[in-house]
Amino acid sequence: MRPEKHRGVFLSKPANDLRPDGAKLKLAISGKGEIEITGNQLGLKALSRICADLSESVGQEGSHCHLMDVEGFWGTERGSMPLIIDGDKF
Repeated sequence: MRPEKHRGVFLSKPANDLRPDGAKLKLAISGKGEIEITGNQLGLKALSRICADLSESVGQEGSHCHLMDVEGFWGTERGSMPLIIDGDKF
């Protein structure tokens, strides 16, 4: 299957397959300043697929994914902080 480019990320699956109905993620910063990612089973599996796909496009221009509570992006739960997952060479 040919990768689909979606919002700067080269995905091995169509975007809707990576974000199935019912997938829930909430991103927050704890009182200790730690990033907390809370999700149901579908949301956590979707996040792992996004990260796996990003690992295959490391070094390519636009190798990143926005997760935020904004229409048109991978929608997180209301009140979530925005997060960018970036694939880069170190």
